[in-house]
Amino acid sequence: MRFSNGFSKCEAQHLYCILLLLVLCDSGYCGKRNKHKDKTVCKALQFDRPTTNFKAWLEQHTICKLLRGTGNRYDAKVRPSGGKTINSPREPVVVKTSLVINSISAVSEKNMEYMAQFQFQQEWFDNRLNFEHLSEFRTIDFINVARDQKLWIPDTFFQNERNGWYHLLDQENKFIRVRSDGKVFYNRRLTLTLSCVMDLLRYPMDVQHCVIDFASYAYTTEDIIYVWDKVGIAIDPNANGDLPNFEITSYNMSKCDSITNTGTYSCLSLQLELTRVFSFFLLQLYIPSGMLVGVSWVSYWIDWKSTAARVPLAIITLLTMIAQAHAVNKNLPPVSYTKAIDVWIGACVVFIFASLIEYAVVNYMGILDEHRQMRKIAANRRRLSTMINAEEMIEDSSQRSVSNPQNHWNIEKCLSQRTSRWKPKNNAEQEGHELASLSLGTINTSSRSVLDSDVEASTVYLKHHKPFELVRWCNFLSTRGKAERIDIIARYVIGTVFVANALCS
Repeated sequence: MRFSNGFSKCEAQHLYCILLLLVLCDSGYCGKRNKHKDKTVCKALQFDRPTTNFKAWLEQHTICKLLRGTGNRYDAKVRPSGGKTINSPREPVVVKTSLVINSISAVSEKNMEYMAQFQFQQEWFDNRLNFEHLSEFRTIDFINVARDQKLWIPDTFFQNERNGWYHLLDQENKFIRVRSDGKVFYNRRLTLTLSCVMDLLRYPMDVQHCVIDFASYAYTTEDIIYVWDKVGIAIDPNANGDLPNFEITSYNMSKCDSITNTGTYSCLSLQLELTRVFSFFLLQLYIPSGMLVGVSWVSYWIDWKSTAARVPLAIITLLTMIAQAHAVNKNLPPVSYTKAIDVWIGACVVFIFASLIEYAVVNYMGILDEHRQMRKIAANRRRLSTMINAEEMIEDSSQRSVSNPQNHWNIEKCLSQRTSRWKPKNNAEQEGHELASLSLGTINTSSRSVLDSDVEASTVYLKHHKPFELVRWCNFLSTRGKAERIDIIARYVIGTVFVANALCS
């Protein structure tokens, strides 16, 4: 069926419904519906004596009445006036703050951060929640606000925070209480990972100063001012137990207001003084590295000819020390300055490396001494051979002297010319020359056996005159070879220098 204007019956019904909705919205029905949704929902239930605690019911009944208000309703998005009364709306809200530090752990030098767990409490006045004038609620001092009831809370944020979370197990760890004069107490348990700029110059004997800075994110000092409470900081006695390497020795509270192009923002700062526990590093680093240096000193007491024992000992201790240095630096940031631990590890590496270099010098000097001794022994052999040949010639000449005296004179002249060729170049050769110039008659035929014994020949040559010494220690060293003398000096000199370096560090 169609009407005269061309619309069908169904289309006319649709048009009628649309016009009806427009009329209802224009009359204010939709606005009232939306306003009803915006209102703070707070259901004040009837008191049931058998099942309901009267105090808890009265607290919730009170807060519901305050939130719904008699005139203007409570708006959690609008900050309260600054004073206790509603007559001071232009004053900033004064927020008193305090912290209870439960633990500080996970101090990371590499990332320059630490983890702190604490209870963060803020107090301020909200005159909209003042119920002193309500006679039916005068018996109530504090009201515990339920979790679904929204109040205005300062937009506090931590400036040096890197990560953080609220504690939600088993329920959300927070509470909000309202006093009868309108003072609000807000307490929440937090765990934050905070940055800390560390000075590692004296590591691991350093003292670090780490801060906890917090301020308002959006409100300037015209709206919010943070102040410390009378007891601003409380540290749990067991807080140091969570720090294996540090102790909280002191703290300092201060203000850190910041000025930006958008205004001045109120800020509070807590500075914690963390002193590193040196005993941990003494047991884990200093004693083991000192023992490695001591092991490298053992090579000074090993015979310099034992190359297979001394070289591996020095190399193994050197590689172990380098590995230990790498393990230490792996947990530290790459800073541009030299740390105290770098000086210690560098000294240990130098002393261990010195034992390897010392053996190279000792081995070189020992080989030179051996070659020198071999040349001396060869020279002695030649001298003894000359003396024996001279003795044989004398014996032959003595037998022939009876028959021909002229031959005996010729032999003696030849011997004098041969022995005159060996002129002494030093004290040792002077002694050899004296041996050669002895009376040929005092050497018997048993001198031939000396040629077959290198030990006896070197003993004859090494009988030299000892220089006059003033100190017994120098007299002892003078009887040793150069290689042994270097080892003996290194035992005491290097050890003394290392101990002095350890005490100075």
